Amino acid sequence: MAARLRHVAETRSDLRDMLHYVQTGKADGALSRDIDSLVLTYNQDREWVNRVLTYEQDTEIRCQRARAEGIERGIEQGIEQGIEQGEARLLALAQRLSAADRLDDLLRAADDSAYRDALFEEFEL
Repeated sequence: MAARLRHVAETRSDLRDMLHYVQTGKADGALSRDIDSLVLTYNQDREWVNRVLTYEQDTEIRCQRARAEGIERGIEQGIEQGIEQGEARLLALAQRLSAADRLDDLLRAADDSAYRDALFEEFEL
């Protein structure tokens, strides 16, 4: 039990040390000194730093492209869906006008968008 409590205390101490290091950049404890030493070593390896930066930049570029493609695809789908809904709405209007024997109104609606909109309202479409 005592060993377990020591382990918990050491873990908490290491955690506090690491959080302090992340917040301030000051390496006060054993863990933060080890981390700081590794950071300094890797930062001096310019080839490694450039590889990491290049990877991050490549990842960001890929993410930007994926977002742009997703937006483009969404716009295309929205346009297609809008066209389908418009066609269905126009078909419903044509069917109702035909059933009401209002073929002259149907022909006029084909050429006059304001009149067509009025008919959509009339038939609640």
